[in-house]
Amino acid sequence: MYFRAGGRWAPITWGQFGQAARRITAYLVDEGVAEHDHVAVWSGNRPEWHIADVAILAGRMRPVPLYLTVSAEQAGYILGHSGARVAVVEACEQLDRLLRERDRLPSLQRVVVIEGLDGSSDDGFVIPWALAMQRGEAALGPRAAEVDRRARAVGLDDVATLVYTSGTTGPPKAVVLTHRNITSAISSLSQIAAAEADDRILSYLPLAHIAERMASEFRQYVFGNATWFSSGPQNLASELGEVRPTMFFGVPRVWEKMAARIRAGLDEAGGLRGHLGRWAVRTGETVAGARGSGREPGPLLRARYRLADRLVLRRVRSALGLDQARYVASGAAPIAADVLRLFAALGLEVLEIYGQTENCGLTSVNRPGHSRIGTVGPPAPDVDVRLDGDGEILVRSGAVFAGYHGDEQATAATLEDGWLRTGDIGSLDADGYLRVIDRKKDLIITSGGKNIAPGGIENALREHRLVEQAVVIGDRRPFVTALLTLDADELMAVAAENNLPADPATLRDSAVVQAALQAHVDAVNRRLSQVESVKRWTVLPRGFAIGEELTPTLKVRRRIVEERYAAEIDALYASG
Repeated sequence: MYFRAGGRWAPITWGQFGQAARRITAYLVDEGVAEHDHVAVWSGNRPEWHIADVAILAGRMRPVPLYLTVSAEQAGYILGHSGARVAVVEACEQLDRLLRERDRLPSLQRVVVIEGLDGSSDDGFVIPWALAMQRGEAALGPRAAEVDRRARAVGLDDVATLVYTSGTTGPPKAVVLTHRNITSAISSLSQIAAAEADDRILSYLPLAHIAERMASEFRQYVFGNATWFSSGPQNLASELGEVRPTMFFGVPRVWEKMAARIRAGLDEAGGLRGHLGRWAVRTGETVAGARGSGREPGPLLRARYRLADRLVLRRVRSALGLDQARYVASGAAPIAADVLRLFAALGLEVLEIYGQTENCGLTSVNRPGHSRIGTVGPPAPDVDVRLDGDGEILVRSGAVFAGYHGDEQATAATLEDGWLRTGDIGSLDADGYLRVIDRKKDLIITSGGKNIAPGGIENALREHRLVEQAVVIGDRRPFVTALLTLDADELMAVAAENNLPADPATLRDSAVVQAALQAHVDAVNRRLSQVESVKRWTVLPRGFAIGEELTPTLKVRRRIVEERYAAEIDALYASG
C-alpha cells in the first residue's frame, strides 16, 4: 500500500503491514478485549485504518467503522449501541467529539489516537497510536500463543464487521456482516471483474461504507494488489493522474463532476480544437450507441472512431487519469443516463452496480461489453433476484447479512425466509436486466393520485453544470416542484464568464443564472410527462452539508431537507 508523505507516495510492504497489525492485535488482547467484543475505528482513509481493521479481525473481534464526518452525538450513539471496548480515532478533532460523550459510554475503556497526540491522558484513558504499538510489541511475548489461537479460530460464520447505515431517516441501524457474507460477495464479483496482483486501487470514498471496503480493502487481502490512500477528495483529480488506477469505483456525484468538467471544456474550446473535440465525442456516442443496441459499427464508422480516439478520446481518458483502467464502476445511488453515455463515448464503459449494505453492496451489475444504460445489469453470479407483488426488489445470496445488531424487529421486517427486502421498486426485462425505479418510501403520490418516481427527475436536473443537488417535491401536493443547490466552483466560473460580481448571494438571483436554470428545467420537462414536469423551482441559500442534509455517501436526507426548508417549499405552492 502507498500513502502521502512529504509530497510523495511512500510504500508499506505486506510484511510491514502484517507486523503492525499483529502488534495491534496483541495490544487489544492485552487490554482484555475478548473474542466477539467490538472495537471502533473512526478515521479517514489511511494505512492505520486497514492495520486496525485486520488487527481486530485477527483477534476474532468485531470492527465498528464510523464515518469521519459524524457528530459527537452520532458517534456516541454508535459507540454506545455497539458497546465498543476500544476506539481507534484519527486525530484530536475526533477525540474531542468522543470525550464529550464519554459519560454515556460505560463500556469504552480506551481510546487510541492515530496522530497529533504526544502523550497519554492523565488517567490513561487516551493513548497515542505509537504507544499502542509499543505495548503490543511488548505483549507479543506473553500473548503470542493467544494471538495465534484466536486467528486460527476465526470462522466463516463469525461476525466480520458491524456497518452502521448512513441513515436517511431515523437513527442508523447496525448491519451485521459475517466472513461468509464478505467472501461470498468477493467470489461473486470476481467472476465479473477479476483482480490481479499488479492492479492499482485509489482509496478515497469513506471506508465506513461497505462499497469502499470491498473495493479497496477486502479484495486486496484475496488478490494481493496495492491500495493507494488518497489525501482527500479535494485532491482526487490530481491523484488519479498520479496513480492511474486499473480499477476505479465512484459514486454518481464523482462521475457527474467529471462529466461537467468535460462538457465545460468542450463548450469553451474554440476554433479547430473545439470542432475536433465535439466531432470526436459525437463519433464516440454513435459507436457506443450502436454497441449498446447489440450492433457492431461498420468499417467506415470504426475507422472514424479510431481516428477520433487517437486525436481526442484517449487524451481525455489520460487527462482524467483513467487511461489504464480496466474496470470502472458507479454505485451507491442512481446515476443519470447522459453521464454514462458521455463516458461510453470516451471509451470508458462505466458499469453501474447495485446493492445494499445488507448484502455487501452486491445485487446486480452490468457486465463489461454488455452494459445496458438505464439498468443496473443482471443479478451478480450466485445471486437470486425476484420482484414482490408491488414491485419491491427481493434478493437472496450468500452475501445477505445476518441481521441488525440489537434490533430483532427491524431484522424480521427486512429478512423473510432468507430473502432481503431492499425497499427499492424495480422491474426486470426479458433478458433479466434489472432496472431500479426508486426507493419505495420516496415515491411521490400527488394530490391528484398520480405516482411519480423523483430519482430520475433529480438526476436530469443535476446534469446542468450549475446544479449541485436537486430535490423533487410533490407528495400530497397538486404538482411537482424542485429545490436546487448550486455548485460553488461553477457559480464563480459563470461570474467570470459574464463579468459579474463574485458574490454567491448576488449570483444566485442574477438574471444570467436564473435564465440558465430555467432553460435547463424547460429542457428537462420536455423529456417528462405532463404530471412529472417541474412547474416551479427555487435555489436554496446554501449547499447541503454531509452529516446534515446529506449522508456520508452523498444521499439526500429528504425528511431533513423537507423540514429545514419547509418555508421555501410552502412558498412554491403559495399562489396555487
